[in-house]
Amino acid sequence: MRREAGAGGTAEQAVRNNFLAIAAMVAATFFYLAGDSIVKLVSEEIPVSQIIVLRGLFTSILIAFAAALTGALRDWRRAVDRPILARSMFDGVTTLLIINALAHMAIADATAVINSVPIVATVLAVFILKEHVGIRRWAAVIIGFVGVLLVLRPSGEDFNAYGLLAFASTLTIAGRDIVTRHIGADVPSLVVTLASAIFVTLIGGVAVLVTGGWADASPEILVMIAVASLALFGAYHFSVVAIRLGEVSLTAPFRYTVILWGLLVGFLVWGDVPGSIEVSGMVLITLCGLYVVHRERMARREARR
Repeated sequence: MRREAGAGGTAEQAVRNNFLAIAAMVAATFFYLAGDSIVKLVSEEIPVSQIIVLRGLFTSILIAFAAALTGALRDWRRAVDRPILARSMFDGVTTLLIINALAHMAIADATAVINSVPIVATVLAVFILKEHVGIRRWAAVIIGFVGVLLVLRPSGEDFNAYGLLAFASTLTIAGRDIVTRHIGADVPSLVVTLASAIFVTLIGGVAVLVTGGWADASPEILVMIAVASLALFGAYHFSVVAIRLGEVSLTAPFRYTVILWGLLVGFLVWGDVPGSIEVSGMVLITLCGLYVVHRERMARREARR
């Protein structure tokens, strides 16, 4: 009887963790979208490079405070490990690309393109990590790229060149994820995140020097950027919670709720109504991304046998 109770307790805990992981992933996508929406609004008032610097400063302070509270800051020297520096560089370029894209695109379109990362990562894994990819995953990759083209519409009148920046960010995000695999498990996550936040701030500073873009920011703008930083910090936190509590195959479908958030916010704030072609592209990106994640999980399971 005790074994049955113990087993039931374990099963009950697993179910609870799965629900918490799903809730955390949905929360993470909401906070990512909330932060991006605020950044898009602020970009109408001050230059993109200035936003990157200010948000980077606020975020770095928040993460450093959390790292100090948890004791992770004791390992701050690990921030200069080669894999962490490489990851920080990818993060800096990614931020530069995404914020520029968000400033000039419908937020739902930009979000959909950025979420084609699993598809792009599959291609990079073949050429960089020499991973084997079967015909079904290749088919999903090709169809997923068709979805990206439907959203960007490169040959149509509605084509926005900034969409290419959104797509380029998928390359740097995938590169960041590949580099992350080489970071030692003993390095606190907050140290890795802090290193990225600081590097992103420096990248923004360089952009300010190159473009000369700096404007007087009102107290309201500073408050909005501070809130965007809090949202980004919340997104980081809930992403980690989701990954640690649930399986990737379980939480991955809910990652794409960010596209739904993007459609809702885009309509409520900017009055954006995507056409049927863009919506079709978003559906293809989501379905193919989910299938790629599923096939990767199956491939890893077979490799462990």
